[in-house]
Amino acid sequence: MIAATIVATISTIALLSLSGDAAQAGTQAANRGLDHAVGPVRLSGPVVATRGDIDLNADNVIDLSGVDIQAVSTLQLLLSGDLFGDIDLTPPYTADGTGTDPDFSTSQTATVVTVTTEDFSASSAAWTVTFPGTDDGDNILEHGEKAEMTVWLYTKDMANGWFDLGSGSSDPFVDSSSESPVARDRITVRITSDDAPETSVTFVMPIELTSSMLLQ
Repeated sequence: MIAATIVATISTIALLSLSGDAAQAGTQAANRGLDHAVGPVRLSGPVVATRGDIDLNADNVIDLSGVDIQAVSTLQLLLSGDLFGDIDLTPPYTADGTGTDPDFSTSQTATVVTVTTEDFSASSAAWTVTFPGTDDGDNILEHGEKAEMTVWLYTKDMANGWFDLGSGSSDPFVDSSSESPVARDRITVRITSDDAPETSVTFVMPIELTSSMLLQ
C-alpha cells in the first residue's frame, strides 16, 4: 500500500509538471502569434506581381530571342492600418507616369521596405504608394483606410513600357540578369515602420510568369 501511494504521488507530480510545461509553451506560442499579428500594417488581399520586359543591354530595343529577358518587375501590396496606431507611409519615391519611374523623393520616410529573393536583396527598396477609396489626403495610413504600395525592382521607361537595370549599389534596383526574379523564385517583403513590429510576407512565383499574377 505504501509503495502504491508513493508511485501515485510521483505520477501526479510528473503530470502536474508536464501540464505546467504545456501551458507555458501554449502561452509562448500565443504570444508569438500575437507578435506576428500586431505588425504596423496588414495585407488586405493577394500580392500582385507584374511581369516586365527587361532591357538588359540598354539598347532601347527589347529582343527576347536571347538578348533580353522577362522577369518580375513590380510588386503591389494592398495594405490596411492596424488597430494599434496610425502608420506613416510617406514614400521614398514617387511615380508620375512620365519619363522614367519611380522618381527619388527628398521626403523623409518612417517606413522601410526590404525585398529579398534567392539572388537579390534591397535593404531599402524603392516603393511608391497611393490611397484608393477613403483617404483624407495625407500619407498616414489610418484605421479604415487602405494603401496600395508598389515595390519597384527596376526603373521603368514610361515612353516604351520596358524596364532598365540599376547601376550598382547606389540604387535599390536589380543590376543584372542573374539577380532578376523569375519563375519559381521565392520573394520576401518586409515592412518596418519606426519601432513597430515588422510585417513580413513570403511567396513563391508560379512556374510560368504572366503579365499579372495574384499571389496568395
